[in-house]
Amino acid sequence: MKKDLIVCSLALLSFIPASAQFSWGLRGGLNLVNNDITAVSKQSATDKDSYTGFFFGPMAEVQVPIIGIGVDVAALYSQKGVELPDTTTMKNQSISIPLSLKYSLGLGNFAAVYFAAGPQLDFRIGDLNTTFNDGNEVKDFALEKSSWSINVGAGVKLINHIQAGVNYNIPVSKEGAVKVIDNPTPGAVVDNKPVDFKSSTLQFSLTWTF
Repeated sequence: MKKDLIVCSLALLSFIPASAQFSWGLRGGLNLVNNDITAVSKQSATDKDSYTGFFFGPMAEVQVPIIGIGVDVAALYSQKGVELPDTTTMKNQSISIPLSLKYSLGLGNFAAVYFAAGPQLDFRIGDLNTTFNDGNEVKDFALEKSSWSINVGAGVKLINHIQAGVNYNIPVSKEGAVKVIDNPTPGAVVDNKPVDFKSSTLQFSLTWTF
């Protein structure tokens, strides 16, 4: 999967000609997460599976004049929440590197709309494991060290410096897994097979470019 991501990234970069314009800036925003934890436990709070987090970090953009095609890349600290059945909350922290092919359409001299899509690679930081009680079972929740996904989004550019966008992040690889590590009930049959999970994310971002 990671090899496919590298090939895709190189393909996006091949769109950049020598006459392209370069800009960089700072990006921040909100993560609204939909955690796919339905299979983790019958007692999982699937009716409360949306949690908020945030992201911020530097970005850079290269755009071809006139035709409006460019490439956008960023290195973001991103935090998402995962609420487990016993109300334990685990932070899913990562360094996210999204790379997007971007098409901008001007609306006069001071505004434009853009559409963007491309791959994203996430490297986990912080705690990767936690345990929680689920009824009579003690379970282990473990995050993957890295994962990748696809971004699709759109937004507006204002006065050549401000970008406001909405992005939907679609997971491709698993983000973590949950398995039973103990069941104190006498005679209980314990299934230790890990159950994988993914989380899609709706993002709202604000970018200032220099």
